[in-house]
Amino acid sequence: MSNLSEKRYGLITGSKCHVLFPKRSAEVGQRTYAKQLAMAKYFKYSDEISTWQMEHGHFAEVEAMGWFQSNIDPKAFKPDFISFEEWGGSADCLTENYGVDFKCPTTMEAWLDYLTDGISDQQYWQCQMYMFLYKKPLWKICAFLTETFRMGENGDRYPIAEQNRMISIDVELDVTFEPRLREISPKIIEMRESFIKQFELHFKVPIVKQLSDAFNESSVDNTDDTCPHTYED
Repeated sequence: MSNLSEKRYGLITGSKCHVLFPKRSAEVGQRTYAKQLAMAKYFKYSDEISTWQMEHGHFAEVEAMGWFQSNIDPKAFKPDFISFEEWGGSADCLTENYGVDFKCPTTMEAWLDYLTDGISDQQYWQCQMYMFLYKKPLWKICAFLTETFRMGENGDRYPIAEQNRMISIDVELDVTFEPRLREISPKIIEMRESFIKQFELHFKVPIVKQLSDAFNESSVDNTDDTCPHTYED
């Protein structure tokens, strides 16, 4: 089961908002995203997809924050999830003047790509959403290099000094982002609500009762008088 905050269900978030700003046809990506939002909002549930790379990134973000506080800004902190109208997000790190999103690749080559190739469109739009939500004029993508669990078990180390383990890329606020977001979002929300209506027609029992019934079923006393096993003191 997903461990996302319920505040997030159904909102357009920074990690997925890039589908609103495609370079080519947007129909397929936006429809898929609207369906995911509908599922999250109606069922209060979001599928949790986990890979070892994602697990590495999750745990490495804690280390990245420690490195950032020790080497860049000791007052940096992890903010709470924030929502505004139909949008929301949870930044990795905030400072007085800017925000930070940590990226923790699982290879040295992928880490160096941030230095040589910069960030992806998805990461760019994620930064714009965070600047909009947290009211910051600047956001940073900070790629942090740390050994994977397997490397640690084998005693392997990257040939990079600790003080050079973070590559920082600045993303400035695009003043056209908010008006474009407000122009495009209603289409996504309209599709989301359309999918929710389909769910409501199919799942005629109120979703709150479904969740309650599911919980009650899982909590039923499984004691069976016919059980062949007996237990004695």
